[in-house]
Amino acid sequence: MTKEEHIAVTPKQEDSSLSIVSMVLGVVSLTGPGLLLGIPAIVTGVIALRKKVANRGLAIAGLVTGIVSTVLSLLFCIFLTFIIMWGITHPEEFEDSPRNGASQQRDDIPFDQSRT
Repeated sequence: MTKEEHIAVTPKQEDSSLSIVSMVLGVVSLTGPGLLLGIPAIVTGVIALRKKVANRGLAIAGLVTGIVSTVLSLLFCIFLTFIIMWGITHPEEFEDSPRNGASQQRDDIPFDQSRT
């Protein structure tokens, strides 16, 4: 076997950097910045799977963790928006005294002066 035939027979080394990047972005996105890192994890995972790079499992794991963190972040944003809108439309829930100006102290309960 000549040197040229030996080079042609050896399998081509595939680059798995996209799979690793997808996995790292996906795992880090689970720690907090879901939308900021989850979307790039999904994109790099899909590109790695389409290119059929080595370490396909890492690409799938990055894709799954990116999707999970993105969905959780979107749900949190929706929940936060709902809470803010509810607070804006119900300001009386956050006040100490009623809006009609009446005192919170009840006059029908006698004051026990012996405890002072």
